[in-house]
Amino acid sequence: MYAELFTWWAISISCGIVFLIVVSIYLYMSRKVGKDESQQKGAGRLAKDFFFVWVLLGLLVLYIVSISMGSAVLFAAGNIFFEAILIIYLIRNRVKSQRKLNNKHP
Repeated sequence: MYAELFTWWAISISCGIVFLIVVSIYLYMSRKVGKDESQQKGAGRLAKDFFFVWVLLGLLVLYIVSISMGSAVLFAAGNIFFEAILIIYLIRNRVKSQRKLNNKHP
């Protein structure tokens, strides 16, 4: 019974991650329409803009590898690692957004 529930849980997590990746790419592409071409160039810029997507892809790979290995320890350690990265990323971007807002409205 638990193996079947675990399989469904893994499928739902994987589908959720793929959905977030697709939505992130869609929002990124719609945001970039009409921007200056000089702002859109460079692999470094693309990597930075898609950092959240790269982390989600890493998390998806972790899920697939840990499930195929059957390692709960790898799954838990990797999950904690990736969640810490996402929390740091979100806090860092929130601080940057607040600074931009404060600079625009004195």
